[in-house]
Amino acid sequence: MRTRIRHYRKMRRLTQADLAAIIGTTAATVSRLETADMTVSMDWLKRFADVFKVQIADLIDEARTNGVPCVGAIGRDGLLETQGFSEETAVTFEPPARHPIALRIRENVGAYCAGDIVIADRLAPEDASRALGRDCIVEVHGEGSGFGRFVSSVDGHFLLVPPEPGAQARPLATPDWIAPVVMLIRYL
Repeated sequence: MRTRIRHYRKMRRLTQADLAAIIGTTAATVSRLETADMTVSMDWLKRFADVFKVQIADLIDEARTNGVPCVGAIGRDGLLETQGFSEETAVTFEPPARHPIALRIRENVGAYCAGDIVIADRLAPEDASRALGRDCIVEVHGEGSGFGRFVSSVDGHFLLVPPEPGAQARPLATPDWIAPVVMLIRYL
């Protein structure tokens, strides 16, 4: 049976060795399960589904498609370039995140428009440096959540700069978690 294990692994930016370490097997076994060189039991599917935080049905290749056919690309001149594209070329809408979370923008603020959906990758506090200089969703115990550009101050503490022009930066204690934005969905 063909599965979407490789698809979800790559979307989470995991190597076969990373995934193998998480589920307690070898990279060679992950490779065989991805390529259907080994029978994929329900136990294996459950383990992968737990890691990827998806339903078992999402891992079965025939279950559904999350892609839309991509027929070409538009360059500066506005001409449709179709060379190298076919109806089988698909654009997928799965977030490139290990721990995806979403946030809906309620009103126009900075570069974000009302109705936008922001997808972010939730990180542990010790990984906060990976989010510096990026728009993030931040949770600080006792202070609530916030959204804005996550920056470091002169004294080594963190600041959260809201996206609207002229807004006051907010000093932060060490966040409980931080989630840099990895994807924006905008309906027109």
